[in-house]
Amino acid sequence: MLRLLHRFRYALLLLIAVVCVLLWPGVKSALVVDNSLTVWFLEDDPALIPYRTFQERFGNDEVIILVVKDKKSLLSQKHFNAFIKLSEELEAIPEVAGVLGPGNATIATHSPLGSTTRPLLTANADTIQLKKTLAEQPILRQQLYTDNYNAARFLIILKSLPDFDIRRGDIIDNVEQVIAKYLADGSYHLGGVGVIFAGLNKLSQQDFGFFLGIGYLMMFLLILIIYRKALLLVYALGTVALATYLTLGIYGALGYRLNLMTTLLPIIIILLGIMDVLHVLNERNQLTRLNQENSAPKEAALAALAKVFRPCLFTSLTTMAGFLALAVSPMAILQSFGVFAALGIFLCLLLTFVLGVLILPHAKPAAKTTKAASTGMARLLTVVLQRQQFFSLLSFLLVSVSIMGMFRLKSDTYTLGYFPQEHTVVTDHQAMEAAWGPYMPLELLVQPAEGKQLSDKDVVQAALSFADSARQLSGVGQVFGFHSLYQAGLEAQFKEKGSRMLQSQFYLTQVQKQLATDYPQLTEQFIHAPTQTGRITIFGAMSSARELNAKMDSLLQYSSTTLGKVATVTPSGYQPMYADIVQYVTTSQVNSLLLALLLVFLLVWLFIRNLKLAVLSLIPNFFPILLMLGFMGWAGIYLDTATASIAAIVLSFCVDDTIHFIYHYRQRRKSGQPAAESRLSTMIHVGPAIVITSVVLFFGYALMIFGSLKTVELFGILTTLAIAGALYSQLFIFPLLLKQFDK
Repeated sequence: MLRLLHRFRYALLLLIAVVCVLLWPGVKSALVVDNSLTVWFLEDDPALIPYRTFQERFGNDEVIILVVKDKKSLLSQKHFNAFIKLSEELEAIPEVAGVLGPGNATIATHSPLGSTTRPLLTANADTIQLKKTLAEQPILRQQLYTDNYNAARFLIILKSLPDFDIRRGDIIDNVEQVIAKYLADGSYHLGGVGVIFAGLNKLSQQDFGFFLGIGYLMMFLLILIIYRKALLLVYALGTVALATYLTLGIYGALGYRLNLMTTLLPIIIILLGIMDVLHVLNERNQLTRLNQENSAPKEAALAALAKVFRPCLFTSLTTMAGFLALAVSPMAILQSFGVFAALGIFLCLLLTFVLGVLILPHAKPAAKTTKAASTGMARLLTVVLQRQQFFSLLSFLLVSVSIMGMFRLKSDTYTLGYFPQEHTVVTDHQAMEAAWGPYMPLELLVQPAEGKQLSDKDVVQAALSFADSARQLSGVGQVFGFHSLYQAGLEAQFKEKGSRMLQSQFYLTQVQKQLATDYPQLTEQFIHAPTQTGRITIFGAMSSARELNAKMDSLLQYSSTTLGKVATVTPSGYQPMYADIVQYVTTSQVNSLLLALLLVFLLVWLFIRNLKLAVLSLIPNFFPILLMLGFMGWAGIYLDTATASIAAIVLSFCVDDTIHFIYHYRQRRKSGQPAAESRLSTMIHVGPAIVITSVVLFFGYALMIFGSLKTVELFGILTTLAIAGALYSQLFIFPLLLKQFDK
């Protein structure tokens, strides 16, 4: 096969070039970042049903929340004029569905002749009269101003657009530009789900560019330092660069966009793909060192490629299996990440041999580096076997401490925790909570029982009781819903007597007729007349997924007690889906790890056809996983979107060097060498590549620690720890196991 590749090498190179040109639109498409919630969930996930129901009936749930503050007071003509003009220009933005805030709020007035509405703020509004009007309508005032009038809130409702996820960042930037025209810098802050997504998208793009560039730079430096051959550098860089390009091209062509996880694809392809290249170069150097290299450069290159083809094939298959194990994850973002990481590794394998037959015949080997490393490996093995008891005890202690740490592991996700503390999204969030209070919306849909209407007295009274109960929960601020509109309508008509009128079905029916006229935007946002669906929004503190789950459980208990007899209450919008991530993370970690273990074991057994050696080859690869999970437990690092299914990934690349080791060891044993001599010759032959690949992987993943996103930072910390553990298990634990069980 290799001779066939060599024969058609230029035709294959031309074919690759043509494919690269065709995939360029896909690459451009892939580079558009999308961290929207839907990328985390599968299309048929039941969690999406209430989310989509909410969007169908009440529009986009990604509301931009604007909080304006002034230490003195916002009740001034300067602020009134700014708020009016700001609301008008925001509503003129094509992507904005509406604005709810002081600048365009209306006040209903009633007389024997009927009701009329007028703007709350005008160019010559009287501050004292305005304050009196708002005092008479506390329900309305609570949605616009704080008690001391030092802060005001605007809800900027965005339209549901087919390409909203792609345009989100530009839309929010446009909104912020309009706001900056009328409000002084530092006097306002933005928050909400959309703002968080936009911030994540920008950070994802930054990290993508950083790691793509730094990954190549690190590889360039290490390979140049180790081998000192320009053509070998071209071989390595060409392999992973083409694999990365082709993977992103296919990824984008299939309609996918980069997200929190897939920004890691380039660095994973770079670092895992280079492993095959380094084993090829090691084999070429070993043949030179042993004087087995044919004098013809072409034959020497083909001989080296042929000797490593089978182990490289199976290392790639096992690595792919580890990533494909993510296919059992209930999280769509992890499924696509696993599939395309596996695709990238396969392309690296293919290109390793295609470019190998093209470049290696023209590149001189670097045998001196391998010779020095081989000598060091022989000495290390001698030390390990001489101090067997010490290293066995050390390994036992590390395993014991790691297992203890694993029992301390917890699952949780906190979106704001992904950002650096000094990021604008975080500082704005803190300022908004300080000025306004809890502001993140948790949406509930209320569907009256058969035969009942939202305006029925028992439904409204039950909703009021539920709202009172919800406000008692820690971290809950305002509660506003369809029932609040009846309160506001009756307050406008009867002032302080309005609360008593809520007991009357007659007055509720009368105010129902006026809601669409008196409060058109609010009515549209909180009552869906065709389906008689009511909406209740609970504004709470930004919580972790676990905290949010506990809060929703309490709210559903309250709803069952208060609304249960007259209506059905369903959590909807973004936050319930966010809360589901905790359960999905745990399921993903367990299922993907179990499947990865099974797939890797079966492939290793199939490869070496020896059950005992297959089991022995897996045991040392448990060590880095235990070490990593134990460290997470002791360090208080949660299982979250950054660490979900990472154990399966670690297992996949840790077993790579094991396969090369066990393959060479098995070949030596088959040739009749004693076990001790086989261990030594294997360590001398394969050891240099194991050390070099570990060094490349370690420093490559260590760079992720400098990522802006917490997900990337944690991935870097944990994988570098696992790589160090894998190297220890390969050089210390595995030889001890072979000595003990394969004599």
